[in-house]
Amino acid sequence: MNSATILLATLWALGVLGGLMYTGLGHFMRSLLGGALAHPDLSSQGLQVLGMNVLLVVGRAAGPVIATSFVAGLVTNLAQVGLVLSAEPLAPRLSRIDPAAGMARLFSGRAFAELLKSCAKVIIIGYYGYVTLRQDYPLLVATGAMEPGQILATVGSLALRLGFRVGIALAVLAALDYAYQRWEFEKSIRMTKQEVKEELRQTEGDPLLRARIRARQRQIAMHRMMEDVPKADVVVTNPVHLAVALKYDPATMKAPKVVAKGARLLAQRIRELAARHNIPIVENKPLAQALYKAADVGREIPAHLYKAVAEILAYVYYLDRRAGRGSKWR
Repeated sequence: MNSATILLATLWALGVLGGLMYTGLGHFMRSLLGGALAHPDLSSQGLQVLGMNVLLVVGRAAGPVIATSFVAGLVTNLAQVGLVLSAEPLAPRLSRIDPAAGMARLFSGRAFAELLKSCAKVIIIGYYGYVTLRQDYPLLVATGAMEPGQILATVGSLALRLGFRVGIALAVLAALDYAYQRWEFEKSIRMTKQEVKEELRQTEGDPLLRARIRARQRQIAMHRMMEDVPKADVVVTNPVHLAVALKYDPATMKAPKVVAKGARLLAQRIRELAARHNIPIVENKPLAQALYKAADVGREIPAHLYKAVAEILAYVYYLDRRAGRGSKWR
């Protein structure tokens, strides 16, 4: 990717600034041949001045092209990997001079991919070079009858055209290579299933042990919930599939609280336990479904269910009064 980008950027800069470079260097050479070289100053100061003038002229002519190439390479690197400052590549490694490791790298899949890329580069450059030269062969033959300036312009135009064709082809190849390199890198750092299991075991513990702990926690929570059923004031049922046990103490609670809930077999156990301890069981399908979905065990019921639950509690209070039992809600 760097080579293709720098090549295209340099060719573009030469195409844009080539005329100015040619004109500037031509004026300098004429003034040099007509002045300093015609009457040379061979003193150390004269030679120093001449050398500085040559450096300044060449720097002004080639500086923009060099700067364009430098910026193109820098931007390409930053776009690919970002800004990375590391001294690790400079550290000595014995594996670099190990013959066995060298042979392994030589016959690796990566080496084979690099060989294919090199062959593709040679084929692309050779193909576009052949096509371009074949098209412009009559023009090249005609340069024998041209003036030196015309020859330079013709050959320069041909070289730029050939360079742009090769550069664009290499840019396409570089894009494919970049996609392959990124895929290969992500594949190389990807963890296997066994490595994922080992990491989970190290960070979170053995999955079987965690499953046993969760099962034990569910058993303890279930046992505690069933112990709270005899303390309930009423059990609202579906009547068969759902059962929700409610408790309300106006002295300590702002609203009724769910002490137990369950479905199917667990609902049957809640009903049996409530019947054994003379807890009123009230059948109300819509309310039982709403309580089961909206209220968690140990939490107060939602505000939108206050009215429906209040009617149930009032009914239980009415039953207590008919049975001659006192009521804590009075």
